[in-house]
Amino acid sequence: MKIAVLTLDGFNELDSFIAAGILNRMRAKGWEALITTPTPQVTSMNGVTITGQRGLEFLPEADAVLVGSGIKRPSHGSSRLA
Repeated sequence: MKIAVLTLDGFNELDSFIAAGILNRMRAKGWEALITTPTPQVTSMNGVTITGQRGLEFLPEADAVLVGSGIKRPSHGSSRLA
């Protein structure tokens, strides 16, 4: 199972990292959770900048998509997530 952990600018580190870490404990069963970002790098609500493991092009391929919380959210009608 391929899982996209959608991680946007202003993300909450706990949501993205803990979700990916717990889900990746199932790798032996074929699960893989990947930090998926709209740009090569995103910055958390606390100023931590990370490089995504996959871009948005991974979303249609994923079996599941998790969306964490954060201090920002895309505006309605944003073509970046459509």
